Amino acid sequence: MVVFLALGGSTNDLFHFRAIARSVGVKLTLDDFQEVIDAVQCMVDLNPKGKYVMKDVHKIGGTPTVIRYLLELGYLDGDCMTVTGKTMTEMHKTTIM
Repeated sequence: MVVFLALGGSTNDLFHFRAIARSVGVKLTLDDFQEVIDAVQCMVDLNPKGKYVMKDVHKIGGTPTVIRYLLELGYLDGDCMTVTGKTMTEMHKTTIM
C-alpha cells in the first residue's frame, strides 16, 4: 500500500487492497488508508492527473528505486519477508543508495 500511494495511488488501489485483505481475513478500512496517506507523501507526479507516466519511473530504475527510497525513509519495514524468502532489505541491498 505504501509503494502504491507513494506512486500516486488510485481509487482502484483502495478496492483491490481491501479485497486482498478480506481474502486473508484482514480488515482494512478507509482509516488505514488515511493513516498511510498522512504519513507517506506522493513522490511521483504520474498520470492521469500528473505530468509523468510509469515509463518515466522505469527510466530512473523503476519500482525497485522507489522501494529503496521508501526503505531509507523508514516507510517500509526492511525486515519484512518477501515471497523470495529474503527480506525487503536483502532484496534491495545491492542498490540501496
